[in-house]
Amino acid sequence: MLCHWRFFVILFVLLSGVRVQAQQIISLNWDDVVELTREHNLEVKLTIQDYAFQSKNVLKAYGDFLPRLDYQFQAVNNIERPEFVIPGFGRIRFGTEYNYTHILQLQLPVFTGLSRIANLRIQKSLNRSMAEELRNKEDGVVLKALEAYFGLMLANTLINVNQRGYDAARANFEQVEKFYDLGAASKLDYLRAKARLSSAEPPLRSAYNRRSLAEENLKFILNTNPEDSLVILDTLARQEFLKQYGSFILTDLCSLAVLNRPDLESLRYQKEVAGDQKTVSLSRFLPVISLAASVQHQAQIENWQVNSSDYVRSKSAVLVVQLPLFQGAKRIFDYQQSQINEQKADIALELSRKSAVLQVEAAYLKFQDTRENLASLEEAMLEAREALRLADLNYQEGIITQVDVLTSQVSLITSEVNFQQGVYDYNLSQLYLLKAIGKLNIIWHNNRG
Repeated sequence: MLCHWRFFVILFVLLSGVRVQAQQIISLNWDDVVELTREHNLEVKLTIQDYAFQSKNVLKAYGDFLPRLDYQFQAVNNIERPEFVIPGFGRIRFGTEYNYTHILQLQLPVFTGLSRIANLRIQKSLNRSMAEELRNKEDGVVLKALEAYFGLMLANTLINVNQRGYDAARANFEQVEKFYDLGAASKLDYLRAKARLSSAEPPLRSAYNRRSLAEENLKFILNTNPEDSLVILDTLARQEFLKQYGSFILTDLCSLAVLNRPDLESLRYQKEVAGDQKTVSLSRFLPVISLAASVQHQAQIENWQVNSSDYVRSKSAVLVVQLPLFQGAKRIFDYQQSQINEQKADIALELSRKSAVLQVEAAYLKFQDTRENLASLEEAMLEAREALRLADLNYQEGIITQVDVLTSQVSLITSEVNFQQGVYDYNLSQLYLLKAIGKLNIIWHNNRG
């Protein structure tokens, strides 16, 4: 029995050790977040596989221009050979009991009505479209990762700010409580201090919850182990992601979006596909010309034992011209449907272009608003900090009460929270604007510039 307990203890220790080893401590700055997202995110990996799959279709389309070489072997046992009646000769059976045939056949499509060329162009356009979809997916996932990362920094900052506010409120309450017990503070002062302490706890708890949610979201996007620990090396600070694009006017940004957005580029290639599909439907009205050549070795014998001398060689070459004359108007309807698909591609591209312009306008206005708002929030924070300094001096001189100092502390905490939220909004508004104009990739190509 003791041996069994020892076995389970050792097994538990070993399993615990494996679990500890599986956990990692991952240090991150926002450059790392970008690179890890592009390398490990599952959505990006899935799109990469789609792109690789489509690349093979391009090679297959090239293969349609190559000749086809087939080998075939047949072994026939004529259990009951066919019998024919010939006037004047009677009944005669033809053939031998055993037939062995080896056939090597070469087929070369000479002309297929431009369908092979059109199909190759279709596959190339689809490949380019998939490449743009990959870029669009990468941009979108990186944006989500950075939003979670900056959200995590904001949560850490809010925890620090609200913790200071909670500690100040608690220290104030404990001081007022002592004065109240000694009769040196009024009931109103006591209730105010207690209410302030109670109101300081929910924002702190909310900040912790916000950090936990942002951390789990970031782990999911980075495709890391949920048990890993993330160490954030950056602190929330104002970033200038737009670089030269920050001085562009709205019309220039809209023009950039139309030219550079990967989703619009993908739709342009889809439009080319629709045009080539119309060419394919037209090619079905044209003749198909192919060339076939074969070499055949056949042995016809009366027993199953075959020798090389039993084979007789034959060769043939065939030129086939095939022209479909009538197929129930199917080709006409196929062509009309290809015209409709081409018009749909035009409409989809125009719709996406207008939608992109609206997104740029919204992102641009949001950026302008957050930039102006951040300046106001910073000024308000500096004023609140100065007000608290003066309140401390006046309290020491006996000019104001502790309640007035507490009010100044609350005002400073609130202004700091608002400023940090403003920094977060300003940074994110730039990233969204870069995404809207199709230039988000400059943040990793320039590598912090």
